[in-house]
Amino acid sequence: MQFDFIQFLKQLPFSRLIFPLIAGILFALNFPVNIHLSGLFFIFFFILFLFGIKFIYKSKNFRHRWLPGLLINILLVFGGALLLKAHKPDKFQTYGTVVTGEAVISEPISKKENSYKSILQNISYKLNDTVISEHSRIIVYFSKDEAVKKLKYGDKIIFKSRINTITNPGNPHEFDYKNYLFRKGITGQVFLKNENWKIISHHNANPIFDFAYRIRNHLETVYEKYGITGNELSVLQALTLGDRSEIDDEIRQAYVASGAMHILAVSGLHVGIIFMLFNFLLKFLDKIKYKEKHIGTWLKAALLIIIIWSFAILSGLSPSIRRAAVMFTFVIIGKALNRHINIYNSISASAFILLIINPYQITEVGFQLSYAAVLGIIFFQPKIVALLKIKNRILYYLWSLTAVSIAAQITTFPITLYYFHIFPTFFFLSNIIVIPAATLIIIFSVFLLISSTSPIVPDVFAFLLKYILKGMNISVSFIEQLPYSTVKNISFHTEDLIIAFLILIFVSIFILLKKVKSLQISLILLIIWIGFGSFRKITNEKHPKIFIYNINKFSAIDIIAKQNYFISEKNIFNTKNITYGIHPNRQYLNRSDFQFIPIDTSEIKTDIIIKKGNFMIIGNKSFFIMNEKIKFFNTKNKLTIDYIILTGNTNLKIKKIIQYIDFKKIIIDSSNNFYQVKKRKEECEKLHIDYFSVKDKGVFSTEI
Repeated sequence: MQFDFIQFLKQLPFSRLIFPLIAGILFALNFPVNIHLSGLFFIFFFILFLFGIKFIYKSKNFRHRWLPGLLINILLVFGGALLLKAHKPDKFQTYGTVVTGEAVISEPISKKENSYKSILQNISYKLNDTVISEHSRIIVYFSKDEAVKKLKYGDKIIFKSRINTITNPGNPHEFDYKNYLFRKGITGQVFLKNENWKIISHHNANPIFDFAYRIRNHLETVYEKYGITGNELSVLQALTLGDRSEIDDEIRQAYVASGAMHILAVSGLHVGIIFMLFNFLLKFLDKIKYKEKHIGTWLKAALLIIIIWSFAILSGLSPSIRRAAVMFTFVIIGKALNRHINIYNSISASAFILLIINPYQITEVGFQLSYAAVLGIIFFQPKIVALLKIKNRILYYLWSLTAVSIAAQITTFPITLYYFHIFPTFFFLSNIIVIPAATLIIIFSVFLLISSTSPIVPDVFAFLLKYILKGMNISVSFIEQLPYSTVKNISFHTEDLIIAFLILIFVSIFILLKKVKSLQISLILLIIWIGFGSFRKITNEKHPKIFIYNINKFSAIDIIAKQNYFISEKNIFNTKNITYGIHPNRQYLNRSDFQFIPIDTSEIKTDIIIKKGNFMIIGNKSFFIMNEKIKFFNTKNKLTIDYIILTGNTNLKIKKIIQYIDFKKIIIDSSNNFYQVKKRKEECEKLHIDYFSVKDKGVFSTEI
């Protein structure tokens, strides 16, 4: 039987509507959009749409019925752009000035290494006899003190401090923390010492979220009461409550490397487990009829929605769990309305509504992974299962689980490579273990909560939970230790992401329609993809570069050439700075092997570097590292170089430096503190010297 693609598309109204909406949102994210002009265009096309509908149905000339469809798509593009602009957070009216104000704690207090953290909203303060009310939110860090433990979600505080901007180090391809927070409506930060704040009232909380947080706290208490501790407790809290803050780095790395990290983020998988469990238990309701109406189907749908949202509340109503609950709510309603409703349309409808509520969700990795995984499982899993005819029930179950993992990986691997640059090769093996284990853990944790006030019964569930968790942790750690368990530092760019998804789309079209042309297009795209990679590699080798990174308190220099070098202090390897500040650029450039040269090395000669004392020639550029160890001697001839690098808070006056050295530019690197940078900038401006401050502008780079 031939697949009817046109009829298939007719069943997907929301799937057709969501693409122009996403296009408008993405356009507004990446390009400047004039909100007034866009609004005028939206009104113009809306009027055109109304006249078009009236003309077609009045004249009954249905040859032009494509026109309203085209106009709807145009309206959605402009609508998406306008939605994003409407949700754009406001920046604070004042930064860097000490203010006295009021604010509400909008998240439970979380413990950090050197402080306590939360979010403040409904902020108002007095400035120059004017009361200012801010609509955006700020991160608040409290100094470690017993008084902070009394703070709860919904408490109103009065505070006195300086609200600061959020800054990025400016290293290439490093995670853009400022933009990430901005898209969550957070546009500032404040640090409060114990004497700078005081609680003035309680219970200014959203009652639903307040209830959710109270339930989560109760669950944590129940887990500890019944002897679940250590790694088992931290994994259980992550799996059922969405709290990953207590997970040990070693355990976290094991889950990442084995491809099981998704288990520790409460999301679609967990809601899916609850849905499948109770959908099976409530199956008998489908048979209930009243006056030939399937009243039982609607009763079952209502119960499933209540159960799913109850689980979401138990899990703390994190953004990922709310997203998953909305998605499954649409699936449940779709199934209740029509037993043959198209599931792709239900999934698209949930995404459409979520983006209308908050268009910035399109930028969230969780949003992208959730929908990519669900679509992959729906489309590819049945086709993968059908590849093998297995009669044994246990083997069939294992093969079905493997097929789920493979299907999800097919559609999520481009996103995973783009954001995380890692690919777990034994993902199918870990998922055969963790998915059934997670199912049992979720079920037993629900039963533990329900039975927590009764004798003996909760001890049984706690015992089972403890040993399932222990077994899951051991299994995941074992898989991580297997040879070649992960491929790391994968270079994957935006064009790679786009081409990978285009190939997936055309392969999917080939599977549906059996059109050879779509397969040919996929092969052409694959060749283009390989060409892009080869071009990047040749370009990088032909144009060697130097990067001076913004790594707080350190000098950090990468030299990218045929042989790569890294110049810095030895103790930089004792920090996480390389992982977060330097590795992203190396991954982007597809460079992983670097020879380390200590910055205080007195003499070295390589294929591209000549270093003698503080003087360096790198490629065709010359550098002088200026630090406290430098001593100038009277010479008739000045040293001529390209760049001076000021490091280590040296107190040498720039007036003195120019007496001995001719140079083009001064680079003030990130080993200098705030006050030293400020002082150096003032000196350079006074003497009209060209300078570059790494702390202010981010990485300095130039071809060599």
